[in-house]
Amino acid sequence: MTNRRGFSKALAIALVGVGLMSVLWVGVGAAEDIPIVLVGRVEWIAGQVMVIGLEGAVIAAGGPAAINVDLSHVDQDEYHGLVTGDRVLVIGTVSEARDRVIATSVQRVPPYVAFATSVGRLR
Repeated sequence: MTNRRGFSKALAIALVGVGLMSVLWVGVGAAEDIPIVLVGRVEWIAGQVMVIGLEGAVIAAGGPAAINVDLSHVDQDEYHGLVTGDRVLVIGTVSEARDRVIATSVQRVPPYVAFATSVGRLR
């Protein structure tokens, strides 16, 4: 059972990573309209900028080790109190310059929540 959970978690992380890479490499006009969902841990947060490390995902060699998240479109109540190491789920879009994700929602995720491999459902 543990191996199956480990495999499911690894598969879910890989799918998120593949989805992220495909969104980041599409054309700029198209990328602005595509919602993206990221799961990771807060590396640092200051003002309206947060940097998260994706959980277990490996981004292409030479690519960023973390994702820059613009919080200017998110209610402060959603990210107030987040600290380094908190697990978060970020929903947003890729910026026009493709250098950050512009968040529309940030949710703290408890450490015991596992993500299903089907589209958008949490267990």
